Amino acid sequence: MEAEGLAEVEKLNLFFPGEVVQAIQEILPSDDPFDAADFDAVGYINMRFPAEQSLHHIDDVLEEMRLRATATDSQIRDVVRSLASADQDGRTSLLHAQEAIAELFARFQDIKERAGESEERVKEITRDIKQLDTAKRNLTASITTLNHLQMLVEGTQKLEALQARREYGEVASLLQGVLEVMEHLQRYRHIPQVTELARQVEQIRSGLEKQILDDFERAFHGPASRQPTPTRALAEACLVVNQLEPRVRRSIIEEVVRTQLAEYEVLFAGQESDGWLSKVELRRRWFLKTALEFEKTLAAMFPPSWQVPARLALSFCDITRTQLAKAMELRTQDVDVATLLHAHKVMSELESVLVRKYAGFQERTRSLSTASCTTTTTTATTATSPVNTNPFIEEEQLEASNPFSTDTQAPSPSGGGGGETVLLISPFHGAICRCFKPYLKVYIDHVDRRLSDQVEKFAGEIRAYRFEHIDAEESNVVPCCGELFTIYKTILVEFLRLSPGGELGGLVEVMQRHLREFCGKVLRAALPRGGGGGSGGGGGAANIPLPKDLNMKEISAVLAQVQTLWREGEGGAQKGWGEEEVRRVCSVLVSAEYCEEMTGRLEAKLRERAEGGLAASITLGAEQDLFHAVLAQCITLLVTRVEGVCEAALVSIPKQSWVLEQTGDHSPYVTALAHHLAAAIPPVRHNLHTSRKYFTRFCDKLAAAILNKFVQQVYKCRPITSVGCEQLLLDCHALKAVMLQMPVVGSQVRRDPPQTYTRMVTRGMARAELVLQVVMGEYHNNTALVDKFMRLLPDATIADFQKVVEMRGVKERAALLELYRQRTTTTTATTTPATSPSTPTTDSSYRPAAPVPAPPATPSPEHDMSKIARLERMLKSRRLIS
Repeated sequence: MEAEGLAEVEKLNLFFPGEVVQAIQEILPSDDPFDAADFDAVGYINMRFPAEQSLHHIDDVLEEMRLRATATDSQIRDVVRSLASADQDGRTSLLHAQEAIAELFARFQDIKERAGESEERVKEITRDIKQLDTAKRNLTASITTLNHLQMLVEGTQKLEALQARREYGEVASLLQGVLEVMEHLQRYRHIPQVTELARQVEQIRSGLEKQILDDFERAFHGPASRQPTPTRALAEACLVVNQLEPRVRRSIIEEVVRTQLAEYEVLFAGQESDGWLSKVELRRRWFLKTALEFEKTLAAMFPPSWQVPARLALSFCDITRTQLAKAMELRTQDVDVATLLHAHKVMSELESVLVRKYAGFQERTRSLSTASCTTTTTTATTATSPVNTNPFIEEEQLEASNPFSTDTQAPSPSGGGGGETVLLISPFHGAICRCFKPYLKVYIDHVDRRLSDQVEKFAGEIRAYRFEHIDAEESNVVPCCGELFTIYKTILVEFLRLSPGGELGGLVEVMQRHLREFCGKVLRAALPRGGGGGSGGGGGAANIPLPKDLNMKEISAVLAQVQTLWREGEGGAQKGWGEEEVRRVCSVLVSAEYCEEMTGRLEAKLRERAEGGLAASITLGAEQDLFHAVLAQCITLLVTRVEGVCEAALVSIPKQSWVLEQTGDHSPYVTALAHHLAAAIPPVRHNLHTSRKYFTRFCDKLAAAILNKFVQQVYKCRPITSVGCEQLLLDCHALKAVMLQMPVVGSQVRRDPPQTYTRMVTRGMARAELVLQVVMGEYHNNTALVDKFMRLLPDATIADFQKVVEMRGVKERAALLELYRQRTTTTTATTTPATSPSTPTTDSSYRPAAPVPAPPATPSPEHDMSKIARLERMLKSRRLIS
């Protein structure tokens, strides 16, 4: 039986996939070898009986296997029986569930039928309620309409009675109610009775309009019109007018204003006597008196919302503007600037009073660029000390000319913070003063004459001005510079009052012209004379006018030539300079810097106040360039002066004997240079303490000039030995130390010189050291000399090489020069093959950063001419002057 069972099991082929086996092991984990998917019977037997000796208990093992098989069969039978009973229970449960579902469905059907019946009953109930609501609304509307109709009938009858008795107080309140009732009955206008009542109401309104206008006509033009007095009836009539058409109110206000200003139009209508600009004070007094009397008497008769006093004032402004414009048009030749400014001052003050008094009387506008007349006057104050004074920073005066300075901003109706801004601009802004705008030419001509006289006055003052010693906290800006720009500010304020729209074209031209005159006649004329060391200003190169269109490149070339000529000719006038001349030049330099800065700020202010496309065309760049040219000329004069003082020490270098046997301390010329610089630099630094930038530039140019001349003098030191070269190298180090300390020499505050200056001095002195290293070297042949020269001085020219050869005392110079030419040509062709090599010139020399041009080695035919005549000839050749 068991064998048959095993055979049946083997026929079942119970081999499961690996995933199924893994899932079974996860659900029923077991360590029993019989539960393993890969069970090996042979292996299991070998494990139980590893040797022959273990076969003695085989019977026990067989018995254990039989018991285990029996237990497994028992478990299988139990499982099979349980599955059979479970199938029957499942069928029974399914049948019970189906019966429950059928019963539930039947209940749902019953509920649905009942819900449908309930819905029908609710619809019937709501249908009745809606009918009742509609009936109620119709009944209410009928009652309301009948009440309105009754009110309209009664109100119309009562209005007719009140109109006949002129009881305007009750008419005003009743008419408002009748009009509101008519508004409610608009949709019933097709009913004849309502149409008839509306016609009666319109007749009543028309009758009231005519009746009230007649009452005002009698009050202001009747027998008692000479002294009209406010009455209660007219005041109440104004309340009725608020319920009528706006044209009725407008007609009454115009009639009242016309009546009040009738006398004014007659008194000031002519172009002579009281009608002229000089009598504007009478106009203002007449209006203030009339306005005061009107507010005490008739103003209380009108509702505040009518703003009759403000409209009276605005009409006065319109009439005054028209009369003044006509008078000036007929007497244009009599319009002078004093009368114009006086009239504008009086009228602008009146406008200012009206703006403040009637601040609530404003009109909305979306124009963000609307210009209006100024409302306040300001007295210009001449700056006594222009130090750190910018006339264009203080805004109190210019804000008075800002058309939006007193305006009230309101948010845009669309809401939100962005988008368009609605400005509330008072109509009194420019209500009178804009009539003066066509006569700006008169004011501009006056400004032209005023500035011309002022510049001539400054020119006279600068000739007598004494440039005194200043303390560390003071500024040495010439006072007339601050006065000039304060005057410019005053002029700009006055002009913007006359022309708030910003038509600045003519004024800008006048300002430009007089800035150029001030630069030439005052600042440049204040510089010391070219010949002689006198303290008087003017003359020489300072008096040569610079053309209007002179650019900075031409200015730089002219200044370089000026410096060259200054050092030549009548010779060394700057050596005779005293401390006052140094103060003079430094003061002019600081003043030119101040003027250059203020001119830039003036340009910005003019552009800010200009309107439309005019702002882009306003530029004062040429005038700034002229002031910068004066500034550069001052630096050139200071450099030339100090360079002239050091001239003797530098010239003495090649005069010494450089055939030495041993080196010593540094040479006397180094001590002399240090002494001259210690005496010349502190006064310049003290007088330029407010312009540190330009003092640094002065030091740069002076150091470049001295180092350039020192290198040129080193080239002239011949004959010279190796020991002499060593001595010169020692002098180079000593002179370098002197030059590095030049900006701070004699200063109580110890600070390091600027890094740019230190690098420049180091580079300039390195040139001389490299030349000396080439000269003192030992060479086996010419090629070694050329190689070392080209290696140490790669940017040198053939002229520099020729000077080095002369210092070494080489006799066969032609071969060395030819070799150098060949080497430089080869080097140029190798480094720049796309460019044809050029032959170096023989008359150029090395120049460090920002060098000062050296005088020609050989005197030219015009060497004996005076330097001023030569300068003029040079400028004419460049077509810079005629």
